[in-house]
Amino acid sequence: MRQFAFHHDSGHGWLQVPERLLKELGIEHFISRFSFKKDDQVWLEEDMDASLFIEAFRSEKGEMPDWHDYFEEGESRIRSFDAYPANYDRNFGEVMRKISQLRAGL
Repeated sequence: MRQFAFHHDSGHGWLQVPERLLKELGIEHFISRFSFKKDDQVWLEEDMDASLFIEAFRSEKGEMPDWHDYFEEGESRIRSFDAYPANYDRNFGEVMRKISQLRAGL
């Protein structure tokens, strides 16, 4: 089982995953500019992007990803990383359709 890190500060949270895994799962074009990137790691914002990753991982691997929670006092250093280079900002409806497709095995 692969373990990930879920980082939280007082205002938001991000699931840290290797960028190559987003590509392996075929969801890199669905990640929004509200996620962050540094080196080969991506910090997926907790609302749409992390939810999409979790469902894509479950669909591909047949199990839910596991993670450890890390809480940072104050504002997280993650907020200073570069925004994920989104090619196209998907709206909530488009991401939810993709999640539904993954759940249906399409």
